[in-house]
Amino acid sequence: MFLPAEYAIYEPVVIAAAIVFVVALIGNVLSFSSRFGNAFLTAVIFAAIFGVLAFVSKVNAPPPHFLPGEYAVAELVLIAAAIVFVVDLLGNLLSFSNRFVSALVTAIVFAAVFGGLTYVADREGIAIPAATDIVPAPVAPTPTP
Repeated sequence: MFLPAEYAIYEPVVIAAAIVFVVALIGNVLSFSSRFGNAFLTAVIFAAIFGVLAFVSKVNAPPPHFLPGEYAVAELVLIAAAIVFVVDLLGNLLSFSNRFVSALVTAIVFAAVFGGLTYVADREGIAIPAATDIVPAPVAPTPTP
């Protein structure tokens, strides 16, 4: 889309970091009294947004490890929210001077972690689906009267 072909695997990293920045900024605006509270609120907001997007897009989640099978998407949302919580808490510990800088540091830490994992997955030959490879779940035909 917007990166050269050899760096195309990093497009989701850039997009996700931008989303985390916006969510962290919203969390900072709503709760800037404590680092822990801020990180918790950011994770809750992220979980709500990610949960709605996962539900609307009918994402095919991997089989769950600690929840029943029908809650595979919920497990995916919980894990992602936990990661955002830790990343935002680390970003808040590194820079808690103002709301914008704190959100920016959180997005940079997230991009570093997610980008590093993407790099390792690419070097190990683990297939990372591109956005064009994701096929939505088929829709059942409506019966005709």
